Amino acid sequence: MKATVIVRRREAVGVWKRLMSVLLVVLLCCPIFAVRAEEITADGRVNRALLVGCDRFLTQTDTTPSSRNNVLRMADALSGGTLNMQTLVTREDGLSSASALVALIRETFADADADDVSYFYISTHGLWNTAVNGLMTLLLSDGESEEGVTAYELRRVFDTIPGKKVLLLDACHSGAMIGKGVEKSFENLFAGDNYYVVCSSGGEEESWYWSGEVGGERLAGAGYFSGALADALSRTGSFGADENRDGAITLTELRRRLLQSHGASTVRTYPEDSDFALFSYDLSAVSSRRRETSIEGITFSGDTLSADAPVIDFSFNVVRTAQVAYQLVYRRQGIWDFDQSTLIYDNNGDFGSYAIAGRTLSPGLKERSITLNTADAQSSGYVLLQILVIEKGLPSVVWSKVLCVPPTTSDPELRVHVQDTFCPESGEELTFVVYHGVPCELTVTIEDEAGQTVRRLSSRQASRPEQLSAPGSTFCWNGTDSQGKLVNAGLYRVRVKAYVGTERYEVESGWISLTEMVG
Repeated sequence: MKATVIVRRREAVGVWKRLMSVLLVVLLCCPIFAVRAEEITADGRVNRALLVGCDRFLTQTDTTPSSRNNVLRMADALSGGTLNMQTLVTREDGLSSASALVALIRETFADADADDVSYFYISTHGLWNTAVNGLMTLLLSDGESEEGVTAYELRRVFDTIPGKKVLLLDACHSGAMIGKGVEKSFENLFAGDNYYVVCSSGGEEESWYWSGEVGGERLAGAGYFSGALADALSRTGSFGADENRDGAITLTELRRRLLQSHGASTVRTYPEDSDFALFSYDLSAVSSRRRETSIEGITFSGDTLSADAPVIDFSFNVVRTAQVAYQLVYRRQGIWDFDQSTLIYDNNGDFGSYAIAGRTLSPGLKERSITLNTADAQSSGYVLLQILVIEKGLPSVVWSKVLCVPPTTSDPELRVHVQDTFCPESGEELTFVVYHGVPCELTVTIEDEAGQTVRRLSSRQASRPEQLSAPGSTFCWNGTDSQGKLVNAGLYRVRVKAYVGTERYEVESGWISLTEMVG
């Protein structure tokens, strides 16, 4: 039967000042199970994982069955490499209180020591009123009782767990917990050498999920972020985040991959750059086995389109026969307008509104061009192109690309909002906002007192929507130069160049004092 696909954002109600949305979910088994493989990785560390999530809520939208599917995929991804998880605990029926979550965290990681790594994945509704980021709340519910756990509470319990902690936060506004994707200068609640955090969205952003109905019954669904994350780390996505194909996926590699393949929200990480290996796999074994993905090697000619002739050129390699479609979603009134999106079926090179039987794509390289509706492209400024593979009537997103459509000409009225001091030795990062009134390309550099560039953060990088109060882009500098070496204490500033059409605009920030730790 034909499936109806519904894309949703989750709206928060109650005392919160803003409408909040969600991408959610997580859970696998009821109530808890643990799988033990008595193995230790080559570097002597023991890896353990806890996957938690909630589908049924009292005050928020029900996400069934998206949450269950998210957790199943994450459990498969984390157990599919050479991490040799000694313990993998999943929870399917939700948690009703912060105390229950704290108890579960302590139980799962009770045997951790200083050499070990503890993985925690949670996907649920995220609530934040933008006042205090430590009060950013992850909602916990089992459908009968409901309570939230704040960033403060999460940090307190994980501080009691020895070793390194990897937190995968799959919720709206989750970036607020690390002070990223926000307009104010907030403390990173998880700053420190032992924390590695991946958030599905910036602090001001919503996250998205989809659900599918077959014969009027909701049978399928997943979060966009969780799908991109699982693909980046697993055989189903050919371990796509491993840029240098060395069998290890670092935090930096994962961040870069997700910014390219996940467009519905902007992934945020702490640290911004790190060579810590989040995931590992047997490269030789993977290359010798049959690949599980349908299409791979997706490349685009660029991230920016001309407003006069907005044509998307891209290519991909079909690994095994597949039915492929493309979804175009325009940005309207500050959100992705999934309700008015356009679905285009690729009938072996012929585009249409319907799939034609027998016109699937055969293995091999495919090159495609899609021309946008000019009026829509100019009015929205951004368009989301999602590449879908359809199996048994249900689609799965294999790539989600944000494309920037600047106006032909317009002054972006650049300005930079940045704090005046920071101390990278303490684990602090400098996050700042570049406001630009229209979509554009941005080159952002850090200069010293002599006017010399010490670090280039972006080079004609296409802007993307971040749901800030005014159009803008957020950036982060960790205090290092282009070689990754910490710069000397002193005064630095941000220089921004914006490109709109054939024009270039420029602005610089005030001086920023980079300090050293005392004592």
